[in-house]
Amino acid sequence: MARYIVTRILSSLFVLFVLSVLVFSMVRIIPGDPLAAFADPANPDPAALDALRTKLGLDRPWITQYFVWLLGVLRGDFGAAITIPGSVSSLLAARLPISLTLAVLATVFGVLMGIPAGILAATRWRKPSDNIVRGTSFVLLATPPFVLGTVLILVNSLTLKLPLVGFSGAANDPLRAIGVLILPALLIGLVLAAIIARYTRGTLLDTLGQDFVRTARAKGASPGRLVGRHALRNALIPVTTVVGIELAALVGGTVVIEAVFAIPGVGSLLLTGIRSSDYPIIQATVLLIGAVYVLINFIVDLIYPLIDPRVRVHAR
Repeated sequence: MARYIVTRILSSLFVLFVLSVLVFSMVRIIPGDPLAAFADPANPDPAALDALRTKLGLDRPWITQYFVWLLGVLRGDFGAAITIPGSVSSLLAARLPISLTLAVLATVFGVLMGIPAGILAATRWRKPSDNIVRGTSFVLLATPPFVLGTVLILVNSLTLKLPLVGFSGAANDPLRAIGVLILPALLIGLVLAAIIARYTRGTLLDTLGQDFVRTARAKGASPGRLVGRHALRNALIPVTTVVGIELAALVGGTVVIEAVFAIPGVGSLLLTGIRSSDYPIIQATVLLIGAVYVLINFIVDLIYPLIDPRVRVHAR
């Protein structure tokens, strides 16, 4: 296991290095100039823009800029934002906890709804319960997020009346902030539950057809024991992978939801950086999202042996 963990750490660091090279190169290839916001269309001053470009180090060769930026990243310094006051590190420090809280809440909702729904569909194969789960999951996956968000806002205004003030009114109150995030987290969780339910149903149906399950059934195992002790544990490995990947994707992939509910998260920061061609914001945000992907995948790999002992044997 020690060798397995070291190998995974080294491969994760290599992936992050490659990602840093790709994102640094791509933001300079795409059209747009981060200094365009400082130019006066009526009276442009090329000398002033050149002086600012030199001050920001944008006149240096790309390879020099990359290693200067990389050394800063290794020290925890992502540089200063070009079009927004403040450092990129401070912007991420303020927004990352919001995105992480939203992602974790949504994942909890998705798991609590998706896995039981998938088990119900698999154990009631081709029965009305199975058809309802599959039909509902299809509708949730096919409906655009902003439509679901609008419907949930309308339902909330008529029933629960949860606070929807955005973070401008809840930034200094953690409990109120979580209350603001419950509804958008539930929205994301519904879509995530549909994905988890489909994977749980498929993998559990496949596991229930295995020889060891038929043997346990022949020995008189009850349906609950058959599913809970024998089949479900083996079926959870691909489901765990899906949950980990979706959790990582939610950290920076909730731009639409953040726009609908006025949530200042990492996704909205990335969108702001792209609109203004703010290189430091784009580089730091994409690298952070990639690091979250790598970290969660690493954690999922460590969870595998706990779910299935056979993986532990192969890891050795």
